[in-house]
Amino acid sequence: MPLSLHVDGQKWRSHLEQIMSAKPGLVPVIKGNGYGFGLELLAAESTRLGVETIAVGLASEVAKVRTAFAGEIVILSPDQVTDDLKDTKIIQTISNLEVLQGIDVNTNLIVEILTPLNRHGIDVSDLNRALTIIKDRGLKLRGFTLHLPIVKIDSKWISSTLNLLPDGSNVWISHLHGADRIKKEFAKLIFRERIGTSLWLGADSALEARATVLENRKIQGTAGYQQRRARGNVIVASGGTAHGIGLTAPQNDFSPIGRIKIIARALEAALGRMRSPYRHDGKTLDFLESPHMQCSLLICSGSSQPKPGDELKVRVRYTTTTFDQISFS
Repeated sequence: MPLSLHVDGQKWRSHLEQIMSAKPGLVPVIKGNGYGFGLELLAAESTRLGVETIAVGLASEVAKVRTAFAGEIVILSPDQVTDDLKDTKIIQTISNLEVLQGIDVNTNLIVEILTPLNRHGIDVSDLNRALTIIKDRGLKLRGFTLHLPIVKIDSKWISSTLNLLPDGSNVWISHLHGADRIKKEFAKLIFRERIGTSLWLGADSALEARATVLENRKIQGTAGYQQRRARGNVIVASGGTAHGIGLTAPQNDFSPIGRIKIIARALEAALGRMRSPYRHDGKTLDFLESPHMQCSLLICSGSSQPKPGDELKVRVRYTTTTFDQISFS
């Protein structure tokens, strides 16, 4: 029985269309696990939305989205430059001068400029050198790309950098705060905002993850691989580590409240309690033990008990979850 993603299709697609209407020239980002939907499904949705261009993370993802999308595809990673030039609608991201000097002249490319994110890109001071190489080699420049931090940064840095770009340039950009103001200030540039999370996952109320109850057993003794003691009912539910259940990212909230939560979770673990993302009857269930590969063992006390075949709501991180099925209503 599956771990499922249930989608209110009308509400979800209404949200997509609202974002598209508000962001002319938007470039949907489709990468990784496809934000829980899968690459192929989001590629098909992009075709339905009528966008000209989408962005993938790696060159290896191109083949999966190409089956459902015939337009241009930007490869975001600069480390995945491909020699396959048969697909003339592929756009490569270039982040250093050495690659720029050696890349095939038939490649469509965008030049990445290093931002305060400090991940990869050509330093602003090397921009003129990059433009010279492009001109001398007759390269197919499709614009410049800026991948900004999610948090706001000094707007002076953005303005000073955009002032260096030639008029009429395409600016492929992620996490642009104050977009309307900046687009008005730099009207001679063409902004192509790349959006992933807020596009595909922005209509949170339209999405619900559910797990199927496989077994419900009354236990007086021990259960599980680790033979942990259990009192009450042990629920076997779909969803395990293969789906991304129980996997967590490092905590990055170091505010006073965030630190308290870290300590509270550590104390619970020390006392043998493991909270799960599964819920039944409005109550969060605990794991009996760490999730298995394709199912989880949960402790459920009280008179309200789910039966095999029932579904439990599951709180998941969509970007790390693989669903067995996706259903639209």
